[in-house]
Amino acid sequence: MINIFGLGLGIACCFLIFMFVKDELSFDNYHKNRSRVYRVIHGRKSEGDSTSSNPFWVWGNAPIGPAIGREFPEINKVVQFSGRADILLSNGDKHYQEDGVFFMDSTVFDVFSWDLVKGNPKTALTAPFSIVLTETTARKYFGDEDPLGRSLKGSESAGRSKAGDYTVTGVIKDLPANSHFRFNVLLSMSTFKKSVPEIFDLWDYVDFYTYFLVNDKFERSAF
Repeated sequence: MINIFGLGLGIACCFLIFMFVKDELSFDNYHKNRSRVYRVIHGRKSEGDSTSSNPFWVWGNAPIGPAIGREFPEINKVVQFSGRADILLSNGDKHYQEDGVFFMDSTVFDVFSWDLVKGNPKTALTAPFSIVLTETTARKYFGDEDPLGRSLKGSESAGRSKAGDYTVTGVIKDLPANSHFRFNVLLSMSTFKKSVPEIFDLWDYVDFYTYFLVNDKFERSAF
């Protein structure tokens, strides 16, 4: 009985470890262009410092996005989004403080395979004060009604946007659990630019993540 119990316990542990590893390795595999998507990593090295132990981080500035798009013809699309923001959204007597909010470029649907079940992926995040909701978030505010073209009142968002009325331009399918991206609401980056335009020319203002999609001419070994 001890041997059988030990064998069963060992098999169960191996199965659980296998399932855990499989889940970890499956993160972001749903993106069709995952092999051609890269993230900009920022670092700082002091003058005369030859060590390789300097810290690197993924949070950076806004001008880097347009700069790499101009300088590297191998790059097809660049998408940037802000750090996580909070915003109070209202529809009539429904008021919710949303904390999974990002301002994103309109190119986001060209780079990442997020399923927009309602709306046009080319224009959903183009105009200022446009908003894209996940299916769960859309039901929270509008129930079974079609949210496209409807408005949500939004509060000021952490110095990134002024209060105003957001037009629902898209509904995105809820993200899978094996995604390192987690959000409930996407706001157009043009809203951020219209509210605080000077930030987008500052190389020392840190509030953006930058990803880019390369074309077939890209050679990783050359960089």
